[in-house]
Amino acid sequence: MTTRTSHTEKEIDAQTRTLRETLGRLSSTPWPAWVHDPDRTPVFVGCGTSHHLAQYGAAVTQALTHRPAVALTGSEAWLFIDDFLRAWKQPFLVALSRSGASTEVVRAAGEARRRGIPVLGITTTPGSELARLADTCFVLDHVQEQSVVMTQSFSNMLLALQWLGARIAQEQGDPAGASFLDRLPELAAAVAALHGRLAEEARRVVGEEGHDQYVFLGSGAFYGVAREGMLKMKEMTQLPADAYVTLEFRHGPKSIVNERTCVVLLSSRSTAPHDRDLAAEVAQLGGKAVVLAEEGTVAPAAGVDTLELPRGFPEFQYASLHTPFLQWLALWETLRLGRDPDRPRHLSHVVRLDRGE
Repeated sequence: MTTRTSHTEKEIDAQTRTLRETLGRLSSTPWPAWVHDPDRTPVFVGCGTSHHLAQYGAAVTQALTHRPAVALTGSEAWLFIDDFLRAWKQPFLVALSRSGASTEVVRAAGEARRRGIPVLGITTTPGSELARLADTCFVLDHVQEQSVVMTQSFSNMLLALQWLGARIAQEQGDPAGASFLDRLPELAAAVAALHGRLAEEARRVVGEEGHDQYVFLGSGAFYGVAREGMLKMKEMTQLPADAYVTLEFRHGPKSIVNERTCVVLLSSRSTAPHDRDLAAEVAQLGGKAVVLAEEGTVAPAAGVDTLELPRGFPEFQYASLHTPFLQWLALWETLRLGRDPDRPRHLSHVVRLDRGE
């Protein structure tokens, strides 16, 4: 097992300090009027981890604002921009990229600008191509990562998307938006307070023997977070990992469950009774079932590990409490396998396409 403290571990841990500063920076960033124009449709765009952020951001914004929102990969928004954006009334892009240099996202932003479509960027890199292209950019440059995989940058950009959706709702006069915003500082504090416990629970789930394959399940806004759990595990460990909308797992994929399978289920108030039953079924099939749920929402079931999270946050905010557990889970499995989490196979810090592509 690797004994040095990796950049990845330090960066997972750093989110206990950076989330609060993210909220302060968002509050001081100039706010363009077109973002909260009810006739405009936000289109969230990203690649890899940033696409999972886009999926989450679209789901949260649509739920909070009661207006359409959509998530696209960077390549869809760039190569098929007329096909994918034509259906949406007066779209604007929310372009997500840690580096601000991912080719597909940068080119999508450029194509949007050429068509008169406004662009809101979210990045951790000042002076980047995305920061220069965007009409307005949330630059979270206090979040810096040396590791290849995105960890604290995901957590901070996730918080930025919660703030964005709630702020739009507030500007539309919805009191739920203001209430959601008011809870975000408390949420950041809760992440810091629970961080050590989440790390130890993840270490316990991995144990000494680990697992041969992982499955991550989530519904609604939590589906994007489940996909991020899957990607972190694949990137760092190279083990087989999958993600599904929770109840879709019953429609065929459950055939993969065996005694070396770990299924992690991100529960919500909307799905809690079904989550409990599915987790119990996984345990009956011989797999390891782990449920992350708000305290008191998922009844105990034989063979199911339930990690209870503090009560009372708005439902979508629980994504911020799920995320550190998923990151620690991937890190502990990586270290158990004796691999270097800072150097995942075949990957680089930024994905750039050749100029001619």
